[in-house]
Amino acid sequence: MKNLNNISSLIIMSCLLCLSCKQVTKSVDETFHPNDSLVRKYNKENDIGSDGEHTGTTKTTTRTSTHHQEKFIVINGDTVKTPELQDKAKELFHDLELLKQKQTPAGSKEIQKRVNEFLKDMNLPQPGSKNSNTEKPTAKARKGMLSASQLAKAEEKLRQLPQYRDREILIYESVHFYEDGSIKLALQHPENPKYVDAYQYKDGYWSEPKPIQARNIERRTFPLSRINFADAQKVMQIYNDRAAQVEGAKPTTSAYISIWDDGMRWFPSTINGSRVRYDIQFNNDGTLKSFRQE
Repeated sequence: MKNLNNISSLIIMSCLLCLSCKQVTKSVDETFHPNDSLVRKYNKENDIGSDGEHTGTTKTTTRTSTHHQEKFIVINGDTVKTPELQDKAKELFHDLELLKQKQTPAGSKEIQKRVNEFLKDMNLPQPGSKNSNTEKPTAKARKGMLSASQLAKAEEKLRQLPQYRDREILIYESVHFYEDGSIKLALQHPENPKYVDAYQYKDGYWSEPKPIQARNIERRTFPLSRINFADAQKVMQIYNDRAAQVEGAKPTTSAYISIWDDGMRWFPSTINGSRVRYDIQFNNDGTLKSFRQE
């Protein structure tokens, strides 16, 4: 009923250009019997005055010449002649009255369908439809892993942390270079070698240290002086070049270093295709060490 009330008010707005207010009100009332309060609410929301005049943006234009007078309205940018609108409105009223008399469960669906057809034909918004002209929100562009120069800058900022000034920096367990431009790692505490703190690099800055639980610290630390963050870009490029030669393989958007027994190893180390799988290894400086089918 709410949809029908809305539609009746839309038709009132259109037909007022050709028919008198009393005639249209009578026709709509006989067909739909709308609730007065709902009509007043719709009129207020759609800029229809108390005497039936439209006070919004719908434009009515009259052109007068020596031989005839022509009326038309502009609806959503389209020009519609009022005689045409009047005929279509009368046809709609007639169809709705016939459907209403059937009083079947399918009748309400047919009424809604017929009304939607009229609104579409008249270029009017349909109930529940979204404005196609509304701009869709632009999807956020993915940053991607930092460039080689940005990675080098992040490394230099890590070396400049006040707590590690004039001290050797030992990385614990791993260094992760993510596709969102962030870096995550853990460092052995500068004062107490039994402690480890986690750090994150994001938007050009290193975070404050966050204490974490650690074990096998002696076997899982590696000096920053023997690591070059910029090599992560080299690893990713070589990996993707090889993956492009393997059917069904996907490129990588990140890389990381794993540390164990005073050594380091670059990952990812496996390229999975749809038919074959390859093992890929890198030297510490990010150059290709080996590439073989498993």
